[in-house]
Amino acid sequence: MVQAVLDSLPAVVGDIFSCLSVPGGGAAGEALKALFKKRADSAREIMLAELSRGKVRFSETDAEEAVAIVYRYLRAAQEGAGRVNLRLLAQVLSGQAHLGLIKADDFLYYADLLSPLRRDEILVAGSILHHWEVAIDQKDDSIERKRTATTKAREALIPSVFGDAAEFQAVADGLRRTGFFSIQATAGGGDLLGPSPVLLRLARMVDFEAAVA
Repeated sequence: MVQAVLDSLPAVVGDIFSCLSVPGGGAAGEALKALFKKRADSAREIMLAELSRGKVRFSETDAEEAVAIVYRYLRAAQEGAGRVNLRLLAQVLSGQAHLGLIKADDFLYYADLLSPLRRDEILVAGSILHHWEVAIDQKDDSIERKRTATTKAREALIPSVFGDAAEFQAVADGLRRTGFFSIQATAGGGDLLGPSPVLLRLARMVDFEAAVA
C-alpha cells in the first residue's frame, strides 16, 4: 500500500501543477517520491534496530495487528515525524513484541501522542519520569514525590534546555494534552508533576532519555 502511494505521487503532483498552470510538476513529483522513500528507509532502519534488542514474541495471529502498526509507523515517517519520535514509536512496537502483547489499538493511541512531540517536551516527560522513579523512598507521599520530581527536573533542564522556570512550566503545561502527568496544584503557584498511568505504561516499553541521547 505504501509503495502504491509512492508510485502514484509523480502523476498526482503533475496533475495538480498542471491545473494550477505551474510548470515542473513532473520533477516536483519525483522529488517528493524520493523524499518519501528516504524517510521510509530511515524509518525502517530505526525500527529494525529497536526490534533487534532482545527476544521478540510474535505469532501468526499477530500479523494483522502488526500490519496496521507498521502502516501507522510509516505514515508518521512520511508526515515528517523526527528521528526521536520514530525511535519512540519503534520502541513501542518493540516493547509490545517483547512482551507478546502486539495490539494495534494501543499502538495507534500511543502514536497519536508521541508523533507530534517536540524534543523539549520529550525531555520534560523523560526527566519527570526519571526523577519520580529515583525518589522511590517517597513512594508513600505522592505530593512530596511529585515535588522532588518537579524540582529535580527543573534543575536538570534549566538552563541547559530552558532559559528559566517559566519556560519550563510553559512546556509542561503544553504537555497536559497528552495526559502524561498527574498534577498537584500548589497554593504558591506552579504545579507539581508526577507521571500519570499513561506515562507509566509507556515507560514499560520506551526510554525517553535514551531516545534523545
